[in-house]
Amino acid sequence: MDDLTLISRMHTAERPPSPETTHAARRRLLAEAAAPRRRLARLFQPKRRAALVAAATACALAAASWTAYRGETRPPYHPEPLADQNGPASTFLLAAADASTRHASDGRLWYVHRVVGKSVVVPSTRLHGAHYTVQTTKDAYILSAKSAKDFGPLPGGERETTTSLGWDGEKVAVRPATPADGKAWRADGRPDAAQLGIRDLDDEVGSPFLQEGAELDFGVDAARRLPANPSKLRAWLLNYATKFDHRRLRAPDLYLFLNAPSLLADRAVTDRVRIATYRMLAGLRDVKTINDTDAAGHPGRGVAMRQTTRDYGTIEWQLLIDPETGRLTASQGIVVTPGPKNAGLRPGTRQFFEIVKAAEWTNAPRDSLLPKWILNLNRPPSAN
Repeated sequence: MDDLTLISRMHTAERPPSPETTHAARRRLLAEAAAPRRRLARLFQPKRRAALVAAATACALAAASWTAYRGETRPPYHPEPLADQNGPASTFLLAAADASTRHASDGRLWYVHRVVGKSVVVPSTRLHGAHYTVQTTKDAYILSAKSAKDFGPLPGGERETTTSLGWDGEKVAVRPATPADGKAWRADGRPDAAQLGIRDLDDEVGSPFLQEGAELDFGVDAARRLPANPSKLRAWLLNYATKFDHRRLRAPDLYLFLNAPSLLADRAVTDRVRIATYRMLAGLRDVKTINDTDAAGHPGRGVAMRQTTRDYGTIEWQLLIDPETGRLTASQGIVVTPGPKNAGLRPGTRQFFEIVKAAEWTNAPRDSLLPKWILNLNRPPSAN
């Protein structure tokens, strides 16, 4: 027998602890282990709560900011089917679209010549307290190209990135609005615009347009990329109108009727976009057909929509269109019920108007379309 075995037999075996003792010991051990955690929890509980609140607040602010950002950047308008197009105005505009399709063209330059004007009540230069109404007009021109390369540099090396130029005629013309006004004007010595204090026509022309929505002031590049689908074009224009506040317009159809016609004449868009513009206008509500004359006395057919504002009362905005070619020939605002800012104008007065003399693609030499003063203005000085 080895020594280790002999020694083990000499000792009495130790009895294991009872279940009660084991349970009590385990309970005390767990209690002692939990005590420091409870003390630490009490010590850090306010800070932890504050940290949790701060974290929750940060998350809420981040979520709100993201929601606001997405709300500001998400387009409020999307392409959707146009409204019913079975009424007389819709039929007329769709026929204009078809006529534009038959007369579609293209060229290197887009040339526009308009006569723009307005009616104003002026005081007599001779008779104190006497007033009469005159129509003031001026020529306005626009020349645009599809790119700066197509437009070409101007003499002097300036404006090398120019894609469009606009300029006015040299004279503002005056004529009486009615035969009765003509009698008063002749008695006043036939004063011209300068004598009547009329310096510019741009101060008030178009003021009733500015009720809501941004001006369609995009450049030639954006105009060339406009969609030729009527539904997509409608959404694009309305989203551009809401670019500042990203809120849907109260009267989107009125906004489009007042602003989209710039695509029919002024802007260097493709003919496909002009055709889409007519089809888009055909889907607007509250448009009616009209027969009227332009400011030069030429009779025409077209469509109209009324606008009521606090300053100008009710004005009927008219688009006169050649049904054979689909070309916009004139636009005008007729006073129905005057407001504070046009109180002197009689109902039926043509307050704002334009006659479209030309709006066409051309391959004519650019300098043949520009006035000489623009070319001379950019000509380099001669060497001494």
